Amino acid sequence: MMPNTQDQSRFAKRAEPISVIIPPQMSVWHPLVDPQVGYLFSLSDSLRIVEANTPGFLVPVTEGTMIVASDYSGQHKEATHEAYSFLITTEPVLHDWLPSLRAFRAKWLPDNRRISFKKLNEPLRWRALPAFLEVVGRLRGNLVTIMVDRRVGSFVDGGPSAVIEVFPDCFSAEANPGTVEKMLRLASFVALILSGLRQETQISKWISDEDEALDSYQKRESFSRLATYLTFGLTGWRRPADHLFAMTGSPKVPYWSEDLTAVADIAAGAYCQMISNLPTYFGRATWRVRASSENVASERARTVGTWLARGHTSLKHVLLRLELDSNRQVRASAQAFVKAIEVPTDS
Repeated sequence: MMPNTQDQSRFAKRAEPISVIIPPQMSVWHPLVDPQVGYLFSLSDSLRIVEANTPGFLVPVTEGTMIVASDYSGQHKEATHEAYSFLITTEPVLHDWLPSLRAFRAKWLPDNRRISFKKLNEPLRWRALPAFLEVVGRLRGNLVTIMVDRRVGSFVDGGPSAVIEVFPDCFSAEANPGTVEKMLRLASFVALILSGLRQETQISKWISDEDEALDSYQKRESFSRLATYLTFGLTGWRRPADHLFAMTGSPKVPYWSEDLTAVADIAAGAYCQMISNLPTYFGRATWRVRASSENVASERARTVGTWLARGHTSLKHVLLRLELDSNRQVRASAQAFVKAIEVPTDS
């Protein structure tokens, strides 16, 4: 039985302050309209504002089957932030781009070894990184990374116990609270991506790397139900096309799946290491600040950050953030590198 959408939203937390402005008619992003969905509304509204002020900020991904590849960073105890990164493109675009990927692999990684942010210290992968990023920059799509300050706390009033109460067919009463919160966040972000970029009648396929929230068959089944409920709560879709889900470890996933999730992994890892050098918000709807890669200690993060800052005609990127301000209020912002100038906005 599908939970009542009022039950889903009654405990959702919001980032303050909230501003509601009618979105532009030609925007790619479909902003959420109900502030009661909490932090997701705040993140969506921030992206809406920055897109309205930056023409061509995102590219449409509505022609053909949508492809979403995701990976995550900052899951260890010492991390100050968690990062959830999503690469969104379409099947026709991917089909045209794959020859470039195969040419890259034939020249730089013929042994099929995987690229990942953590393994970039290995010489062969490090030498291949610039060529890989160049190829990825030619893929038409959007790279969306969502970062959450660890001090933000639970996404809902009442915490994981309230989530278990509202979604009893997704979690047992004895479910680990930390796992429940992680599954809720990931499902919320998947629902946000789908509601913001997909059409109701558009088939979508999501490929995720391994994660604690998805490390067993039972968790994946529960997660699928939870993501379905949350997507319905955000969109109200009555007859949506199928949304298919797979893990990179599955023998049935396409060969290119690990390279797409690697893009998400590299973005998530780099943003986590750059986070102390990036601005949060300035109490205004829009603002610009200069950011320098010289202040980034990690050479890996500096390389990826420089690549993002160059900008790409095909691949667009945006960083969404939830942070605490000096009064410990949660604030949402959306930002992206544009011609060596950071162009963020907060709501």
